[in-house]
Amino acid sequence: MKIFSAGLLALISLFCSCASAPVTSMNASAPSTSTTSKAMNARDKSMNSLKIGKVKVSPAGNLTIEIDNFSTQPLKLWKDSNSWGAASWRVLLIRKGQVETFFQNPDQVFTVNMPAFNEIAGGGHVEQKLDLNGGNWCGLGHCALYNERRFGGFEVSFESKDTLIVVYDVPTTQEARDHDVWYGVVATSTTVQ
Repeated sequence: MKIFSAGLLALISLFCSCASAPVTSMNASAPSTSTTSKAMNARDKSMNSLKIGKVKVSPAGNLTIEIDNFSTQPLKLWKDSNSWGAASWRVLLIRKGQVETFFQNPDQVFTVNMPAFNEIAGGGHVEQKLDLNGGNWCGLGHCALYNERRFGGFEVSFESKDTLIVVYDVPTTQEARDHDVWYGVVATSTTVQ
């Protein structure tokens, strides 16, 4: 299980005390393991190039997230279809001061599991769609299987004035370093209109 950093927990606490918050973005990257400052600077620059932009929310528990590459160089992100890219998204729903946590089910089986990634062009962006009721998500005290809709009979929905914190959390692995794939943590928040 991936662990939230103290900074992210502080961010969550901050949002819990607010009724409304504008869309903001935060990037907390894992430290580089390279011993040379040149390599560290290149890696840090790459990790700091990824941001979460616009978030579109539908009341039915769907989100469309824009992932932006702020660098001039291409940026690689793991595909969701392998163990390196799966289970990286979390959504925190804050409603009337209460927090409900949703995360992609980490207990997945892959028929074929090999490192595969997508590339975002320099200055470009891609959209990521998340359907919290679509299977492979955990929340409301239940982890849904890939082919199971909802959460043990319960369906998540978003209401006006809900605050959502969206987190993309990709741990560092040797494969990420070998293939020069982005890793770190980025987050953003939005209030449902």
